[in-house]
Amino acid sequence: MDPGRCLTPSLTRKVAWLAARTTFEAASADLRELLDVQVSGSEFQRVALEVGERFEALSRQEDAQWNRPVSPERPGREPQLSPKRLALMADATSVLTVAGEEHKRVYCGRAFDVAARGRKDTNGRPFLSDSRFAASAVNFEDFTVRLLALARRCGLRRARQVAFIADGARCLWKWARETLGAQAILIQDFWHVCEHLSLLAQDLHGPAWPETFERWKALLHDSHVDHVLDELRQARSAGRGAKRKRLNEEIGYLEAGRERMDYARYRRQGWPIGSGAIEGTCKYLVKQRFGVTGARWRRCNIPSVLALRVAQANGDWDEYYRRLDAA
Repeated sequence: MDPGRCLTPSLTRKVAWLAARTTFEAASADLRELLDVQVSGSEFQRVALEVGERFEALSRQEDAQWNRPVSPERPGREPQLSPKRLALMADATSVLTVAGEEHKRVYCGRAFDVAARGRKDTNGRPFLSDSRFAASAVNFEDFTVRLLALARRCGLRRARQVAFIADGARCLWKWARETLGAQAILIQDFWHVCEHLSLLAQDLHGPAWPETFERWKALLHDSHVDHVLDELRQARSAGRGAKRKRLNEEIGYLEAGRERMDYARYRRQGWPIGSGAIEGTCKYLVKQRFGVTGARWRRCNIPSVLALRVAQANGDWDEYYRRLDAA
C-alpha cells in the first residue's frame, strides 16, 4: 500500500504510526531526529487521513462480521477473549473543533475479562490485561453498533456473566437493557454517584458538608442507597424554594439509578464498581492526541486519526497493514 506521492510504503507506514501518536509537526520532528528523513507536517496529516480512512473501512468490515447473526448452521467467529465473566464499559468525551464547528463528541468503549483485574506490572502497578477498545466520532447510534461488535469480539456470546458499567447517561442504560439482555448486570459508576452526593452535601450544609457526605458515601458503598433517599425525602418535606428543587433533582437521580447501585453485592461478586478503566480509555484514545494544547480539529478529520489510535490500542495495526498490502 502506498498512499503517498513520494514516500515508500515502509516510510508511509512509519509516518502513519507517528501521526497517530502526536501532533503532525511533532511527528515530523521525531522522524527527522530518528531517521534523518524530512517529511513535512502537512504531509504527515495527508498520510494520516488517507491511511486512517482505510483503517476505518477495515474496522467497519470487522464490526459487520462480528455483528452478523449466528445459527447452528452458521456459527460465529472465534472470539479474541474467552472470559467467564465479561465487563463492558462506555463513556464519552469531546474534541475541540475549529471555529464554526461545534465541539465533537467522541464515544469510547472497553471490554475486558474480569479475571484480568488485579494483575500488576513489573513495577507493582495494577493494570488490565486482555482488554479491547472501540470508539466512534460519528454519533451515538454508530457507537452502539461498534460497542456491540466489541462485546462479541471479546466473548459476549460465550460469557457466563456480563456486566455493563457506566455513568448515569440514560441512552447507555437503555441500550444495555435492550441489547445485553435481562441477565446482564448493570452497574452505575460509584464515583459518579458520589460526586452528586458531594455537591448536594455542599449545597445543603455549607462548610460542614464533609461529615454528611462521608456518611452518605459509606451508606452507598454498603448498598444502603434507600437510607440516603429516606433522609433526602425528609429534608425535602421541610425544604422550600431552591433547596427543595435541588433535593428533587438528586432524589430523582438516585431513584432512577437505585437498581444499579447494589455496590456491596457487586464487590462481593468481584465486579468493578467504578468506571475508571473507561475514563482512562477516553484519555488515552482521545485526549492524549486530540486534546493537545492549542489543537482545534475539523470534524471530518477526527474519525481517520481515531481509527489509527484504536488499531494501535487493539494490536490490529499489523493485520490491517497486511490486508491493505494484499488488496
